[in-house]
Amino acid sequence: MTEERRRFIRIDKGIDFSYKIRASQDLMEKAVTKNISPGGIRALVNKAVKKGTWLELRLYLPTLKDPIPCTTKVIWTADEKEGRIDVGIKFEEIDPEMKNKFLEYICGLMFSELQRLRM
Repeated sequence: MTEERRRFIRIDKGIDFSYKIRASQDLMEKAVTKNISPGGIRALVNKAVKKGTWLELRLYLPTLKDPIPCTTKVIWTADEKEGRIDVGIKFEEIDPEMKNKFLEYICGLMFSELQRLRM
C-alpha cells in the first residue's frame, strides 16, 4: 500500500483559471481545475508542461470580482488525456490577503458539503 502524502483535503470543484510559464512571453492559457486544496490545484491543461515548471496563474473565484494572481510550480504530471495533460500544481507565492480570500472560499465549500451530507 502506498503512503498518503497529501497535507490537505481535496475538494472536487471546477474553477476557471489561466496560466503561462513564468517569465515567458506566451499568452495565458485557459483551464479549469479538477480539484482544489489550500496547497494547490489539480487540472487538465492544454499546453505541455513538465514537472518543476514555474507558472504564473490567475484563479477566477466566483465570489471575487478580480482573479487571484499567484506563482505556482508543477509538482507532477500524468499521461495525456483527450489532448490535455493532467497536472498537480502547488501554490508557491501568493499575496496573504488573496490567500485568505481563497481559504475563505474553500471553507465555504467544505461547510456547504457538510450541510448537504447531514440532510
